[in-house]
Amino acid sequence: MDEIIDEILKSKKFSRLGKNYVKSVVKQLYDSEELSNKKEFKALLKKVKDFLHKTYTVYQISNQKKKEYLLGKILKSKSDEELEELHSKILHCHSSTRERKEIYSDMYEEIFRNIKQPKHLLDFGCGINVFSLPQIGFKNFEYIGMDTGKEDVKQINAYLKFSKKKYGFSGKGIEINAFEKYYFKQIPKNKFDVCFLLKMADVLDYGRRDHKKTEEFITKVNAKNIVVSFPTRTISNRKMNNPRRNWFELMIKRLKYKISYFELYNECFYIVNKN
Repeated sequence: MDEIIDEILKSKKFSRLGKNYVKSVVKQLYDSEELSNKKEFKALLKKVKDFLHKTYTVYQISNQKKKEYLLGKILKSKSDEELEELHSKILHCHSSTRERKEIYSDMYEEIFRNIKQPKHLLDFGCGINVFSLPQIGFKNFEYIGMDTGKEDVKQINAYLKFSKKKYGFSGKGIEINAFEKYYFKQIPKNKFDVCFLLKMADVLDYGRRDHKKTEEFITKVNAKNIVVSFPTRTISNRKMNNPRRNWFELMIKRLKYKISYFELYNECFYIVNKN
């Protein structure tokens, strides 16, 4: 197993992932400690790389140095006009936020249309959503962003120190590995008004025929409202004929939670109310 992990981490596009994260992914996809032959080794290596591509690198930033440069400029800038431009540029670095870049204000308006202004937000699998928060339309809230990359979390924390004074919201970034058996223990226990699970349900359920991990998250997370999104296009960028997830709607109905739905650009959103 160590040989597989070392081989994965040699790849530049996976090098930002921690060894423990890759190990947990390997265990998720292969339940034996030993590989009996070279053919098995190659097959597992391909399986793990395919998984990491679909769930990590396809959503990650191709130019980390550019992101670091832009963050440095944001933290030093005193100009509102320059800050707006820098935030737009940094959101353009990441595929998911690039797609949402022009619709974030509409997205937040739709989400909070019928939700009282929140004080506590949780963003699970946050990526760089934190840089969209100046568009949220209100202040005086705490944001907890959780993601895989240690360096990415450091950058989130650096930004949130800046945003407290500049934009009136604070919080912290927390590193999390959703493939550890007891990953839920890493999520803060305090009550959240809203939890974002944007394009993360498919990641949680990857390789499973059921949707138990998504259901576990929905039922266990201590949040009044959960915003769950899914892409409306395939990875090959083809428009889905029916983007609504019937399995998700049936699950929420069975759990007796309230649900609403909307679509914006290449993403569909469910707002789940657990009260």
